[in-house]
Amino acid sequence: MLRLFANLWLDDPSASDLESLNSVLPLIQDLEHNLAQGVTYMKIGVHEPPAWDMDEAFEAYREEEDTWWKSHNTRRSLEYLVRPSGRLDAPVACHLYNPTFVVDDPCLGETDDPSNPCIAQLHHVGFTSENCFMFDHSARREDSRHCKILYPPDLWEIHDRFVFILRSHMKAVVEICWGANVRERMLRHLQKNLRILPLWGRYQGVDLYLELADDQESVKRFIIFANHPQFFMFMKGTNVRAQAFRTEQGGRQDLLLEVASLLGGITIKSGFYRLSSVLLQPFRPAKAVREQRDAWKGKAYAELKSAFPGTMALFTSVARPIGLSKADDTEVWDTQLPVVEHTPKTTDAIASFDPANEKYIQEARLRKVAQFWRDLHDLAVMLTPGVSLDLADKHQCQQIIATIESCEEELYAWDELPKSLLEMIQAQEGLRVDQRPINSRKAAETAYRLLHCKGNPECLSIIGLAFSILIAYGWAIRRTPRASVLDLMVLGAPPRDIVSRVCSACGGRVLDDSTAYYAMNNLNYYVVRSSKTGCGLINCKGGNILLHPLAKGQNYVRALTDTLERIPNPRVRGGAPWEKYFLRHGQSELGGLPATVEVICQNKGCEGTLTDDAPRWTIHPAPTIVVRQFTCPSCRRKGNFKPVDNSVQHITSESLSRTWSRFKQKGCDLTQYPRRADVYFSNSHITIRIAQLEEIRRLSNQDITE
Repeated sequence: MLRLFANLWLDDPSASDLESLNSVLPLIQDLEHNLAQGVTYMKIGVHEPPAWDMDEAFEAYREEEDTWWKSHNTRRSLEYLVRPSGRLDAPVACHLYNPTFVVDDPCLGETDDPSNPCIAQLHHVGFTSENCFMFDHSARREDSRHCKILYPPDLWEIHDRFVFILRSHMKAVVEICWGANVRERMLRHLQKNLRILPLWGRYQGVDLYLELADDQESVKRFIIFANHPQFFMFMKGTNVRAQAFRTEQGGRQDLLLEVASLLGGITIKSGFYRLSSVLLQPFRPAKAVREQRDAWKGKAYAELKSAFPGTMALFTSVARPIGLSKADDTEVWDTQLPVVEHTPKTTDAIASFDPANEKYIQEARLRKVAQFWRDLHDLAVMLTPGVSLDLADKHQCQQIIATIESCEEELYAWDELPKSLLEMIQAQEGLRVDQRPINSRKAAETAYRLLHCKGNPECLSIIGLAFSILIAYGWAIRRTPRASVLDLMVLGAPPRDIVSRVCSACGGRVLDDSTAYYAMNNLNYYVVRSSKTGCGLINCKGGNILLHPLAKGQNYVRALTDTLERIPNPRVRGGAPWEKYFLRHGQSELGGLPATVEVICQNKGCEGTLTDDAPRWTIHPAPTIVVRQFTCPSCRRKGNFKPVDNSVQHITSESLSRTWSRFKQKGCDLTQYPRRADVYFSNSHITIRIAQLEEIRRLSNQDITE
């Protein structure tokens, strides 16, 4: 065993560990020797510094900060500046980001305020102002996200200056920096003065940072970067995911804090983040308390709006992840798959189209959607235990996001996202761009916009942002084409089930299509989706756009009935299933019907005509021609052409497709009944027509048996 410093003992190092240790061990030994002699890093090689009064320094800091706000035409309460707690000579320092309004009294003015859930959590672990020195990087009571996004460099300079003067006078041998925001500011200022010592053995995975003096020849103190207390406040469930989270993430946090306590010589609760039942207790306050805190925050918002009139507008648009704009191709993709458990039989899919295999591909999609919603429900239970969870209800989904955000979420950075949420996001093929998973907050905000979520994603916490993306994506993958075009499309089998796409307007890369459809008549044609409100990217001007395939050689077609039907079928003539039953085939059915028909352009102001040399006639009692589209030789535009002879009846293929779909929606498969035009196209209600077909089939079967 090797004693590194104070009470921290390590297993004997391996050869590689020893190499890392030897480069810093003399510095660590010098630090321990100097401390034993009563010499701090401030005294090494210099004269005793003059006495420093923290109260006087804090008052000067308050005045400087107050002057900055006044110079920006804003008056802010000095009572909302929170002073450090504890003794400067404490062996351990707890370095937090900023105080928030989640307290009983915003004017208390002490960092160590256990009415705040995060500070209360530190108390439960064993860190208080009795054994630690506790301070915030910004003493201003504020929404943490506003500090992060709104504060300009010159304002941060005021806060940084006080904090680093404060740190130069505290005697803590180990400093715990809580959360990614503190880590970011510390690394920005101390990057050149930090050495990393990766620990081993029991403490494998713990990185111990050594803060060096400017001359690089002595160690000031140890620094440990721990997860923010808020990181553990949402994982309150007891399911398998929650237990795995506490074992992995909680176990690592316990090791970090154990190392800090052994270096600083204080006692804390062992295994708190893995084992303590305190973390399972709800912390959502009563409505009256939330309303009071909202009032305090409202005052701060008004002050920020005065100081940052343009930027603050970003936070006035409440983020609403649920619900696409009704203008966005809902005329086609408007059917919702159920949020239910679906466990069909499993089979392998093949790349070429086969009607039987199409069933299996569809079943695989249903399984994937169902599994997604089960996993999302498990995450929601962890994040919001006790909250009603009907994920099939958009309003309740929105309420889950509101619940997360109302708990004063202080986590903002991407690397503060719990692993379970991160893994679920990165596992979704439809949440990737060019098949690259989301790996940054910026990419997550882009995905939020590409899903056409409403509001500004920058104002969401990282957990709120991630869960918003998952909910919006869940609703997106439930959308499936309506029956009028579904019969003309087929889901692509791997590897053609995923298509990388670009916006036709701005050329920006958008989320991959993970449920790619192709035209049934010709599988070389990918079915694109459209939007009337742009793709969602910031630089997209909006308007009508198509989401083209990225591969330039990929043919594509819009999900319109006429367009899909006109695609030449390399296998058989007529790819739509209704054609076999609604159209006349062969000479016996066509009889003396014309083989060519003169048709006229229907574009406004045009009277161009041409000859339809392959007219399609329906089985209506009065022969009816199916309207086709051509490029007009006169106006040079593409459009419908109807018979010149007004006595010739006509119908669109879309109308025929709708008729077929109406039967299908009622569970009636017309392929199983005798072919009867008088029933198909009668004016009776659809249920009456189905009953008539049932009776016709019964009588037909009876005749056969007799």
